[in-house]
Amino acid sequence: MEIRAVAQIARREWENMTVSLEDFGDIGKFDIEYHIFDNPNLIKHLIETANKVHSYDYLTLDAASVSTELAYKAAERLGLKGHIASSFAGGYSWVRTGWFDLMWTDFKDIYDLEQHLVKQIFFFKIFFPKFVDLSWCFDSTSVIENFSAVYHRFVGWQNNPEGYVNDYRLYKEQIELMWIKLSMVLDNPIGKC
Repeated sequence: MEIRAVAQIARREWENMTVSLEDFGDIGKFDIEYHIFDNPNLIKHLIETANKVHSYDYLTLDAASVSTELAYKAAERLGLKGHIASSFAGGYSWVRTGWFDLMWTDFKDIYDLEQHLVKQIFFFKIFFPKFVDLSWCFDSTSVIENFSAVYHRFVGWQNNPEGYVNDYRLYKEQIELMWIKLSMVLDNPIGKC
């Protein structure tokens, strides 16, 4: 696989993120050194994505890993930090690829992992309030508005963690239903969130 094809996919994904997230700040230009070469795992997933993109578009686990990695870097540049940034990135990847990527599971305990997963469920719920088709255009008004709702909610949780607790209480029934379904799909019955 030619490095040019790998860089092209990464650059295209970064440009798509730039368009979708531009209302929240500048995520900067794509830098191949910063975005790719310092991460051999990302290179592996980019190669697999490049090999599969013509057959499967971006609906693969490798593409989900690429989206998560790049969305994490974008989230950091927009001011999100730590677990909030990783949950935002995982949620972005989920709505982008249809895959729930569990690559960010290096949490100190099950509670941290559960909260990370619940935040991704929130991302999905806010982005798709009526569970619409996963195919969308990066520059459409509705997509930008949906990202705006998600981004501002995540910033709010970062600035005021109590806001997350209040949102969770408000949407608990819906989140728990999605949690149970996700647990079944992942073949990991982890109980209530």
